[in-house]
Amino acid sequence: MSTAQQMVLATVEAWVREKLEGGNSIAHGWLHTERVRLHIRILAPAEDVDPFLAELAALLHDVGRTEPGPEAEHGARAADMARPLLASLPLSDDQRESVMHAIRWHNSQRADTPLLCVLRDADMLDGMGAVGIMRAFMSKSHLPPYDPASPFQVNGTPWSLATCSDQILAQRKWLDFLNTDAARAMAEERAKFMDTFLAQAQRELPSSGVTQGRTDKT
Repeated sequence: MSTAQQMVLATVEAWVREKLEGGNSIAHGWLHTERVRLHIRILAPAEDVDPFLAELAALLHDVGRTEPGPEAEHGARAADMARPLLASLPLSDDQRESVMHAIRWHNSQRADTPLLCVLRDADMLDGMGAVGIMRAFMSKSHLPPYDPASPFQVNGTPWSLATCSDQILAQRKWLDFLNTDAARAMAEERAKFMDTFLAQAQRELPSSGVTQGRTDKT
């Protein structure tokens, strides 16, 4: 990577850190963005994607969460916020549009450019494994940890998102939505860890029916 590109990344990093560290989202704050950047540094060369543009997109992808608006539109907000910043940097029009397209659609199921694919995968990887479980509880800390009637059941309804357990189940399913071979290879071990966690949680937490039965005997 050239010195000029490194300077661009340093400028963007400083801008993003200021935005995210002043925001309210812990699960999607600077530490998350830093991990997504580490993931994309692995995925981009493996998938023949420009590592400079990939890192730019990783840095900028969640900055839209610092502005009010619907969750589903934070990618679009990030692209709108990034536009004037990118316009001030020594980038070609094609580079700017490529990065903005990736960050605009990273939280969708679109996969129409290699850059978008590796960004989406780098983001989803951070929702898997031990870190993914940690982030599930952080992002859904306002919800009950699990349904006592069926705690951490893998046959539940993950998309209902009524509990932290639902969020973990939903993130476990991201393995099926990854776009690249490199990401799937990284995710396999993380998915197995999540399965182990879910199985252990089920063993430790009896259903409400069992709990009620014990209560009746006391």
